[in-house]
Amino acid sequence: MAGPATLKQRVIWALTLAISLFVAAQAIVAYLVLDQQEDRIVDQIVLTEAERLVHRLEAGEMVWTGGDILLGPSLHAWVGTSGDVPRVLAGLGPGQYQLNTEGEVWHVAVADSAKGRVYLRYDATDNEHRVYEFGAILLGLWLACTLLGYWTARALAGRVVGSMVEVTDRIESWAPGSPGMKVVRSDEAGRLIEAFNRMQDKVDQSIAQEREFSANLSHEIRTPLTSIRTDAELIALESEPTPQAGLRLTRIVNAVDEIASTLETARAISSAQAGPRSEVALRASLDDAWSGLAERAHRAGLVLDNEVPETAVAGLDRYGLLIVLRNLVRNAIDHAAPATLTASWTGECLVLADNGPGIPAADLPFVFERYYSGRLRDSQTAGAEDAGVHQRGLGLAIAKRVCDIQGWRLTVTSSTDELRRGTRFLLCFGEGATPVAS
Repeated sequence: MAGPATLKQRVIWALTLAISLFVAAQAIVAYLVLDQQEDRIVDQIVLTEAERLVHRLEAGEMVWTGGDILLGPSLHAWVGTSGDVPRVLAGLGPGQYQLNTEGEVWHVAVADSAKGRVYLRYDATDNEHRVYEFGAILLGLWLACTLLGYWTARALAGRVVGSMVEVTDRIESWAPGSPGMKVVRSDEAGRLIEAFNRMQDKVDQSIAQEREFSANLSHEIRTPLTSIRTDAELIALESEPTPQAGLRLTRIVNAVDEIASTLETARAISSAQAGPRSEVALRASLDDAWSGLAERAHRAGLVLDNEVPETAVAGLDRYGLLIVLRNLVRNAIDHAAPATLTASWTGECLVLADNGPGIPAADLPFVFERYYSGRLRDSQTAGAEDAGVHQRGLGLAIAKRVCDIQGWRLTVTSSTDELRRGTRFLLCFGEGATPVAS
């Protein structure tokens, strides 16, 4: 399907249409004026000749002996007392007429005289043919002017919108960090380039500040987080904590791992750029994403059934894929367990489907929004002590953000029906990868 017309195309067609309509209007006016002028001249000739003939007959200057009177190459006259008057004229009363008969055009004048009713006919067929020929010439001129107008419009449009096309091309290929556009003109396009350069500087500055902040935050927080995790593990090893204390120490370790993972993900996403692509084994990538969360999944009661074939390979950013898969697995641990998470490969898409409680239809459109925690209300396993971890609502939002950066498509379907309940995430790579399955 053809896309919308470009600015240059719209200018070309607008100018061509304006020229075409103007020339067409002029041609129609010229044709109508000539046609009416031709009719008026012939009518005047016929009327004048009819009056002159009546005057000559009544004055005795002309003796009528019967038959038609030839007054010129196309001009004939009859007197109504004879039977020679053409039938088409015999029934006409005094006045002027224009008749179309058997492919001929007649201008007729009828007048009464002392000798009888006078009929005068002028055959204007040749005149009409000349008018038609003139119309054909005008049509040819209109077509020629339209074509000439089109090529003229192309030349004008190239000069008029050339600067805008240049700016559009530069903006279309712009990316953060690329050099600003050189300003070589002082017209509207030049001012637009200057404004865009200022905006680009602001965007680059904002992105640089965001990256610096993410890097500094990750560095400053990672050290105390490591200390907290190490101390919690040492306390659990050196003493025999009560079950309640052991549960709290485990939650501390898990929370530290969550924060570290979120910081690393945020730092990676802050660059807003996809990493280099390489040939990635999808089954192995899913196993790697699962391995870091296997202990937590075991405690929650989530089992992975990896049905992705060993031969499933795609050209992807492996680090981006691991971020998405970890967040999808983590989401299943938090909201679907106890359940089975089944992974499969369709040839173009990875499918992660669980048989957990499902997501209510009212919450489904919002699952990829940050900090949305509507699904927690329907989780049968989330306790009040876990609310602080589960309600952050960043996992699916991060996964969706990474997919957008990579050019992948992440969708979700779910059902809370008892017979077919569960949630199904579909990760399609599309143009963001070159899937290969042998």
